[in-house]
Amino acid sequence: MSCKFRGLKDLLIYNIKYYRYLNHLSQEKLAELCKLSPRYLTDVERGLHCPTIPKIEMIAKALNIEPYMLFMDIERDKVIVMQINDSRQYNQKHS
Repeated sequence: MSCKFRGLKDLLIYNIKYYRYLNHLSQEKLAELCKLSPRYLTDVERGLHCPTIPKIEMIAKALNIEPYMLFMDIERDKVIVMQINDSRQYNQKHS
């Protein structure tokens, strides 16, 4: 499933959430694996904070992916995208 993004920051935010769902991780569990506070990770996913390169590397490692994958606009699993959309009103346009 394709998604449209306003910029690189929105792509990064969405991919963190996408890979978190793909790995069946809660925000709290991902935060624990990254040694970050759950509040910080929540704020990242809401677009209130933009993680630094070292934090992006920690998040990617916890998600079992390479950091560059968080910046790739890939074809996404429709079921995962629907789960993300159903979890809350998300601020991206999906096609």
